[in-house]
Amino acid sequence: MTTEHAPATAIARRCADRLADLGLTEAQAAARAGMSTAYLHRVLELGPAFDPPALLRLAAVLGLEYEELVAGRPAERLARPDGPALAGPPVLGELDAAECWQRLGVGGLGRIARTGPDGPVVRPVGYLVHEHTVLYRTAGDGALAPGPGGDAAFEVDRADRDLHEGWSVLMIGPLEYVTEPALLAELPEPPAHGRWVRLTPATVTGRSIRAARRE
Repeated sequence: MTTEHAPATAIARRCADRLADLGLTEAQAAARAGMSTAYLHRVLELGPAFDPPALLRLAAVLGLEYEELVAGRPAERLARPDGPALAGPPVLGELDAAECWQRLGVGGLGRIARTGPDGPVVRPVGYLVHEHTVLYRTAGDGALAPGPGGDAAFEVDRADRDLHEGWSVLMIGPLEYVTEPALLAELPEPPAHGRWVRLTPATVTGRSIRAARRE
């Protein structure tokens, strides 16, 4: 499993360490991630709750997995560098609604799937969680904008290859534009011609998977 998101100060420290390893300056990393140095500092200060897509771009520039940048590498990985000993088929489990929301945290990277005019559409999105709803940004005339096509599906999964564990969460519900002025004032500005969209889940399901281990 991935760990809980670490404090933003730890994220900044991991970023600085990785920049030193790569011989990059903050300005170079910021430019490659499509942001200013000042905005980079803000992203590192506020952490995943502020702008998950920006952290995702930064992780790519640093050559790190998103979860490795925001949560670090679990100590168990270092204690068992060769991974756990496997003994039999994987063990599956169900996650209740509370566990599903806990796995999602305050934000990250997921996928939206829905039926568009030309058939099924599946796209990655940076998301935020707000009061048991999922928020994401998209172009007003994009395939993921609210409109005909029925409910949408939102899916997030994580896998830890070192520990041979993972989970998947699926939420299904209608889409609508976020229109509350107070909420919009708290959210990061969407890209040009973009808008914030809310998915309110009618169903929330999740599964966990782990490798069977020898005692």
